[in-house]
Amino acid sequence: MKIPSHLAKFRRLDATLARLDPIEDQELWIWTAMNAGVNLLNAALHRCGATADTDSFHTQVEGVYAVPDRRDATMQDRMHAPGDVMHVGQPAIPGPLPEAILRGSEALRVIENLREIFVRGPRRARPGEVRSWRDAYDTCVRELSSQAGAPPLP
Repeated sequence: MKIPSHLAKFRRLDATLARLDPIEDQELWIWTAMNAGVNLLNAALHRCGATADTDSFHTQVEGVYAVPDRRDATMQDRMHAPGDVMHVGQPAIPGPLPEAILRGSEALRVIENLREIFVRGPRRARPGEVRSWRDAYDTCVRELSSQAGAPPLP
């Protein structure tokens, strides 16, 4: 995806996240925070030149991207160098990255690590646990927004 598309998607997901309760809407909160964060991560990686700003979308197969044909509204799978990442480290990005991207990625990884036990698994969150989730999300947004060229959120 292109940087403006990532930033627009981030803003929509972030607005949705603000309406969710991390206890009552646990799976949706985690999924939405994860997807909002990965869109910011992709925008930041594109902006710093670590990945390509392409008109394609990652699939669930590493290295395979869905490329839209805008004439007939279809998608074709293609392999190309890293464009969008699926998750932190998938695929791994070679070379040094700005410190803010590394800090934002580590915060995003905290949220991604919630998926197994709280989304796929049976565990329900307790009220005291969600503070760390919100803190990780806030760190992710602050650090990656600064690198993605996104205006700070209110």
